[in-house]
Amino acid sequence: MTLKNSHTTIGGKITIATTLLGVCLIMLGVVIDVPRGNVALANNATTSVTVLNTPPQWNSPYGDAQEAPGSSTSTPTNVSQNVTWRANVTDSSGDNYYLLICKALSAPTPVNGGAPECGGGVSNRWIRSASTLSGATSTVATTTTEGTGSQFSAEFNDWYAYICDGNAVNAACNPTPKSGSGTTSSPFVVNHRPTFTLFVNDSPTNPGGTVNWYATSSDPDTYQGADTDTVELFVCKAADFTGTACGAGGTWGVSPFATATPTTTVVLPNPDPDGTFAAYGYVIDAHGGLAALGGMQGTNRSLIVNNMTPTIAAASISLLDTDGSGNLILTGIATQTPGFSVQYTVSDQNSCQTASSTNEIVFGLTDVYRSGITSAFCDKSQWYNANNCYPGAAATTSIAWNVTCTASPASCLGTGDSDVIWNCTFPLWYVADATDGTGGPATDPTYWAQNWLASAQAADNNFATSSLVDASSGNELTSFLAYSVSTTTIAYGGLQPGNDSGTVGNSSLNRTDMYAAGNLGLDETLYGADMCIGYPAACSGLPTDTIVVANQRYATSSIAYASAVSLLANPGATFAVHIEKSTTTATQAYKTTHWGIAVPGTITVSGDYLGQNTILGITSDRTYW
Repeated sequence: MTLKNSHTTIGGKITIATTLLGVCLIMLGVVIDVPRGNVALANNATTSVTVLNTPPQWNSPYGDAQEAPGSSTSTPTNVSQNVTWRANVTDSSGDNYYLLICKALSAPTPVNGGAPECGGGVSNRWIRSASTLSGATSTVATTTTEGTGSQFSAEFNDWYAYICDGNAVNAACNPTPKSGSGTTSSPFVVNHRPTFTLFVNDSPTNPGGTVNWYATSSDPDTYQGADTDTVELFVCKAADFTGTACGAGGTWGVSPFATATPTTTVVLPNPDPDGTFAAYGYVIDAHGGLAALGGMQGTNRSLIVNNMTPTIAAASISLLDTDGSGNLILTGIATQTPGFSVQYTVSDQNSCQTASSTNEIVFGLTDVYRSGITSAFCDKSQWYNANNCYPGAAATTSIAWNVTCTASPASCLGTGDSDVIWNCTFPLWYVADATDGTGGPATDPTYWAQNWLASAQAADNNFATSSLVDASSGNELTSFLAYSVSTTTIAYGGLQPGNDSGTVGNSSLNRTDMYAAGNLGLDETLYGADMCIGYPAACSGLPTDTIVVANQRYATSSIAYASAVSLLANPGATFAVHIEKSTTTATQAYKTTHWGIAVPGTITVSGDYLGQNTILGITSDRTYW
């Protein structure tokens, strides 16, 4: 007879107690039913046992837990970023499972119907997954943190992966820990931020000079096998660091990687505008460009470019006529001739243009003088002299002389150009000393062996002022023969035939004054024409109706008619009145010529006799100037 064990099922599980009881009953029956005698009867007994809950198993494709992605010395995890693990697990009972990442090798504690815990408790746990379906991949991540007391303060962090199911009655953990393989294995590596505690440069610096940037920075990590990891310094022109480079504002410099004191240099252009320029420092490490936090990160330590004093080359100074070429020529009779100019080039290492695109050179000045005066005695307003010295400073006083100095905009090509051309325009008075000639003729100017020179000066927008520089060459100022005569009429009055005007110079109506209206001393050339009633028609020449030219006489003072000089017909004769060169701008030097006449006794025709005398100014011997 075949006997079957009886059993009772409770909640899907075979209760072991009931089964054992059944076995006892069966065995008792066997004893009772064993026949007597030598006949043996064979009986089959069906066995039964309940296998309790089994732990979950590591499954492909990973075979164990893996970092995803790997956190290794070559690819460390930056602080504030996640370390991630994944595993695929199956449970024979179909229970959900938990992936548990522990800090130490210690058997975990399963929890019936709940989440397990690392051995040693929560302080030994990196992270624990949520309940995950059997056969599914579990992915779990923890965010690394920084700061004092952070559990991620170490670079190398061991981990051990355990898997446990959440069986409600008899939860179980797989006793075999896993730690990954290759670059995805334990430990995970944390990359910490570098420190950045000092950021300076050694400016102010001149254009063309070198600016050195120094940073005190280090990294506590040792991935490179040295005491510390390496760091890199970026110096940006704007606060626009992208994490790996300066932004659109531009870069001053980038250091090589260094362990503690990254340094970079920049060679300033020459020219280079002066001023204070923003410079922001940023430090990153060599692993993923992890930036320093706080400290000097992003701090502005301005670069200062020194202001330089402008200079002027003597050879660049040119004293120019009103048309820009040739000798200086006066044209203003008893007044000023405008439009002369001094042109010179101003050089500045800060360029001719500021960083804000305005003019670097804002002031120009020129002194113009006869070379015998020298610039040392023509650079102050009190030395102004219309004959020989025109100091630029005089233009700011009440002296009637004006000079205007301006830059030529087209001559400055921007901040890369050090030079700008300045033009100072000014007038010269008619008394300005002539310097032409060779000194051979007696009528050559007194200062024929000299010339006219200019000196120039400039200042920048910071009031840095160049020295006053004398031109290396000058220009000649030409002789200017100019004069004026006080009247256009000589009125002798009424005389009877056979009489003369008496003393020459006995009336203001028969005198002429010649004024020196140029820069020369003067004599006169005098000649006249016969006088008659029909003038300007030709006189008859008859003694009865013509007063011949020789009947007019002239002198420099009041003398008797008979002692005066007879006037000649064209071309006349030189009258050495010796008018000195004018030396003031308000009044001209002059000399008076007195006139007299005799009416011949042969004149029988009465009436108004007219004629014409010509008075010409000529250059006198310079010894009389």
